[in-house]
Amino acid sequence: GDSGALRLTNVQTGHLKKGSYVIIKNRPTKVDSISTSKPGKHGSAKCHIIANDIFTGKKVEEISPSQASMQAPEVKRNEYQVNDIDGDFLVLWDEVDSCQIEHIRIGEDPVGQKIKEMHESGLAILVTILSAMGEEKVIEVKEDTKA
Repeated sequence: GDSGALRLTNVQTGHLKKGSYVIIKNRPTKVDSISTSKPGKHGSAKCHIIANDIFTGKKVEEISPSQASMQAPEVKRNEYQVNDIDGDFLVLWDEVDSCQIEHIRIGEDPVGQKIKEMHESGLAILVTILSAMGEEKVIEVKEDTKA
């Protein structure tokens, strides 16, 4: 499948708002806050962006002229049925492509813990996978009530 590794769009810095996805320091981030300073007598207005890495949660900052262009990653959220767990990896079913996905690792986080517990209880599970720039992360888990 295509993990959206190279799909980037340009976005004018001044058009970003809270919740926008933008690439800062080569990482996909989600804007937490943005403030614009007034233009100085020689320069243009500058935007001060505070964002969080969508995979690590790490806070990053960037200052960019409001007229400048920044890159926005294509971020996808897909829901998959969990068929099984193989060691540290999920065995997922992709209904769209009718194939199994076996390369997504269970995170060492509360979501990963919940997946293991639900799986051990024999529940049918759906996971939401966030993907951008060739990286993927399980961000949500819930019981599959339709199973």
